[in-house]
Amino acid sequence: MTNGLVSIIIPTYNRAHLLGDTLNSVLSQTYTNWECLLIDDSSTDDTENIVTGFCKKDQRIQFYKRPESILKGANSCRNYGFELSSGEYVNWFDSDDIMLPDFLEKKINAFTTEIQFVITSGFNWFPNEDSKIILEIENTDNLYADFILWKIKILTPSVLFRKSFLSSKELFNTTMKRGQEAELFARIFFECNSADYKIIQEYGFLYRQHEDSKSAKNAIYNKGYKESLLYFLFENFKRSEKIKSNELLDFFYDRLIKLFVTSNRNNHQAVTSSILNEFFPLLLKYDKVKALELIFLGKVMSAFKKSPQKLRNRWLRFKFNWNG
Repeated sequence: MTNGLVSIIIPTYNRAHLLGDTLNSVLSQTYTNWECLLIDDSSTDDTENIVTGFCKKDQRIQFYKRPESILKGANSCRNYGFELSSGEYVNWFDSDDIMLPDFLEKKINAFTTEIQFVITSGFNWFPNEDSKIILEIENTDNLYADFILWKIKILTPSVLFRKSFLSSKELFNTTMKRGQEAELFARIFFECNSADYKIIQEYGFLYRQHEDSKSAKNAIYNKGYKESLLYFLFENFKRSEKIKSNELLDFFYDRLIKLFVTSNRNNHQAVTSSILNEFFPLLLKYDKVKALELIFLGKVMSAFKKSPQKLRNRWLRFKFNWNG
């Protein structure tokens, strides 16, 4: 057991109406040796006044503004907060979520000298209905694959890191518009070994669900989101090649085919061209005939901006010899 200082890093943008509940949940922690760094991403609402009031109430809460010299966005704020943090441990958190009282204590008690990070889970929370659903988590020796395949549910608040473990690593990718925590965790989990982490069966946070915003986002094709998705899928396809995981290679092939078709339908040349010129040629070594079909017909589809459903379904049925 340790009693080291925990740095809670929270990026925020125009969440004044929710921040009070989040910060009160931090103040309610049974583990008290923490600092909470709020990094404001140029909010235009009452965020500064809300947080300043909490800073006066408890000096462990600190308020900072993202410097104009760094890129706008939550990822930059998370990285900036890490630079400012003083703790031996780091836990990123979101400004609309809620910590249950033993959120920190359960994690910190699980640390040993060998462990570099502790993983717990929480609940999907639907505040309008006052209901919650467990985000399932269980022990695994194959953290990377099980995370990628969503067999274990790990979100931004889930992981308490030893800061020294992260100090030499690239943190959040500041160019990504979505899925930035999944991208970071995938990189870290791919490189770690089973002695580096501990998973405990505890559920310590409420992960707020915004039903209106979720349905709106899903209804609109967002180019920034799709470009971030492409980066995530392609980088992890290449990682899956290194570990020769047929299950993961099938998974990423399926997702990249679907992304190609969707992006072509939406005339998103940046994504379709990248898949045509970078991903499809990689498949030549696994099945030359199938890969040549993807390349040739993919170019035809791109030229005419057509994405026949029958062709999509045919490609999804393709089986590659990943061991070839």
